[in-house]
Amino acid sequence: MIKIEKYRSVKGIFPGIEVRDGAGVRLKRYIGSPYLNYLDPFPLLDEFKSDNPDDYIAGFPPHPHRGFQTLTYMISGDFEHWDSTGSKGNLTSGGLQWMNAGSGVIHSEMPKMKNGLLWGFQLWLNSPAKEKMSDPFYHNFKALEINERNFKINLLSGEFKDINQTNLAYYPFLYIDVRISEGEKFEFEIPDKTNCFCLVSEGLIELPENVRIRDGFIGVLSEGNKIKFTALKNSVVLIGCAQPLNEPVARWGPFVMNTKEEIYQAIEDYQMGRLVKKKAVEI
Repeated sequence: MIKIEKYRSVKGIFPGIEVRDGAGVRLKRYIGSPYLNYLDPFPLLDEFKSDNPDDYIAGFPPHPHRGFQTLTYMISGDFEHWDSTGSKGNLTSGGLQWMNAGSGVIHSEMPKMKNGLLWGFQLWLNSPAKEKMSDPFYHNFKALEINERNFKINLLSGEFKDINQTNLAYYPFLYIDVRISEGEKFEFEIPDKTNCFCLVSEGLIELPENVRIRDGFIGVLSEGNKIKFTALKNSVVLIGCAQPLNEPVARWGPFVMNTKEEIYQAIEDYQMGRLVKKKAVEI
C-alpha cells in the first residue's frame, strides 16, 4: 500500500500578546489569548524572553493548579521549583520540567538568577477527564540535541528520526525546537490526526502556498502527515503536535476541568485548604 504524503498548510496565524503573570513576570502569550483561546489539547503557551531583571525577578510565588500538566522549557536561565508536596528542583539552561497538577498542587517558580537572559516556554497540556484527579508528579530532564546538515533540533517530547524523548502526557505528543539558517529547508513527517502549532520565536519562515509566519506569531496547521517550510531568515521555530481530547473544557485561572461545577469545586477546595489531596510522585 502506497502511503500518500500530505503537507500541512496553515489554517490560521495569530499574534502573541504581551501579558504580566505571576508577581509581574513579562510574558508573550500565544495560546490562551483572545486571538487563540484553546488549541485542543493545549490551553496555554507562554514565552518568557528578556535580559531585563525587572521583567522576571519577582517570579511566580505559590499558586494552585488542578486538572492539567505543565511542560516548561528553559533555553536560558535558572529557576527553582517548589511545591506543596515537598518536591523541589532546579530548572536550568537546556532543561525541561514536566509537572502533573492532577488532583491539586500548589507550587512556585522563582528565579535563582539576578541578571542575564531569561528565555523559555511554558506549555499547558490538558488532561483527559479520567486523569483530572490523578496523582501529582514532576520530572526534570534535558532536551536532546540533534544536529542535522541544515538545522539543529532540540527534541523536547516524542520521537524524531528514531530518537525518543520523555513523553509523560496522556496521549501522543511531539514537541521540537528547530534552529534553522536562512535559505535552508525543513521537512519532516509528523503524526497524522493531531493538532499542530508552529510558533516562530525568531526569524521568518515560508510554508506551503507561500504562507509566511514571522517572529512573534503562531500558526495553526491543517491536517496532514508532513510539515515543510523554508527559513527566509535565521529562525527559531517551536512545533507542537498532540492528539486532541475532544472533551468539554471549563477553565478559570489556574484550573482546567470539564464542567463549571468542577471549577467551583476546585476554587472551594483551594479556599478551604483541601486542594492538595495526594503526595507527589517524583519520577
